[in-house]
Amino acid sequence: MLTRQGWGVLAISLIGVAIGRIFGVLELFLLGSGLITLAFCCLIWVRLRPVSLSVHRRILPDQLQVGDVGRVELNVTNTGRVGTSSLGLWEPVVGIGGASLRLAPLRRGESASASYRLPANKRGTVTFGPLTAERRDPFGLARVRLIVAGVDEIVVLPTHYRLFLPSGSSGAGPLGNLLRVRSLTNSGTEFRSLREYNEGDDLRTVSWRASARSDSLLVRELEPDSLRRCTVVLDLDSAQYSAEGFERAVSAAASAVVTVAQAGLELRLVAGSLGDFRNTHPQAALRELADCAMETSHSGDTAQPKSPTGEGLGLIIVVTGSANAPIVERVGRNLSSSDVLVTVACTTMSGAQRGFVLDATADDMFQSSWANLTGHTSRQITLEPR
Repeated sequence: MLTRQGWGVLAISLIGVAIGRIFGVLELFLLGSGLITLAFCCLIWVRLRPVSLSVHRRILPDQLQVGDVGRVELNVTNTGRVGTSSLGLWEPVVGIGGASLRLAPLRRGESASASYRLPANKRGTVTFGPLTAERRDPFGLARVRLIVAGVDEIVVLPTHYRLFLPSGSSGAGPLGNLLRVRSLTNSGTEFRSLREYNEGDDLRTVSWRASARSDSLLVRELEPDSLRRCTVVLDLDSAQYSAEGFERAVSAAASAVVTVAQAGLELRLVAGSLGDFRNTHPQAALRELADCAMETSHSGDTAQPKSPTGEGLGLIIVVTGSANAPIVERVGRNLSSSDVLVTVACTTMSGAQRGFVLDATADDMFQSSWANLTGHTSRQITLEPR
């Protein structure tokens, strides 16, 4: 098709031909006719010299979180039988606009590289492409466009932090102390050793088989319970949040997911209509959180996690707008004796419920509140791919 300059030349040429014809100005008529011929020759030139390109696209790094700046690298190879002229490349990027690149002429089989920045301004799936190549004639009057690469995407993960999580048998702060007390008072399931019976020991702990081979009664000692599982519950009720508060909630939930993965605990994510993800991989959980959005409140939409007993200590982290949100009460009703509830309030700190309440009403408050709860500091990280 003709470019803007091509349409302009064609319009002037037609006017020149008409004026030259009406007033008998031969030179003007010939000039107009020549320009019309040039425009059509340029159209034929771009059509008869097809462009055949092979494009390999790579995103560095392959995982981004909000605030990062990535780079999209394009490796373009001329797979046609003839060389190309200078090409213009255009790749649209949803939410950003797009990238415009210039590619120097390529000989047959020659390759060239081009790249552009990809700022991760917000979480979610970023789609880019298709990549379009534009070729123009030497006069810039005609052009041809063709798609040389398809659509690709990358998931920008929410901002997240690696936090310290007490194991249950050790740890500082209110949370670590509570887990340690529960660890000592609750009998575990893993065998540690045999010892002689002392007055007051529970007869159910006596190992009769081992005692039969000994001169005294022997009892089984079990390893104390430790923290083995964590459930992260993200409230998606739009009535509980401001817009900024919800983004802080997603970031807090993502931080909890990363922390649980780092500690090697069994991870469960519950997030409104997104579903209940049991024993999920942290990468899968982060991808779910990257695309989540607030929802209209429905009492039955959010799953009510109830952890089974006899599987060590459990931690339930409820991320919501306020400490007295309905989801906190619903989750609290299902707590087992081995569960500890932690509530993260991301919009307001008004109200109080059972368990620990963390202040995440400002961007920097969540990390300091968690540090006070566990007696440790935190740092921002990008979860390494597995």
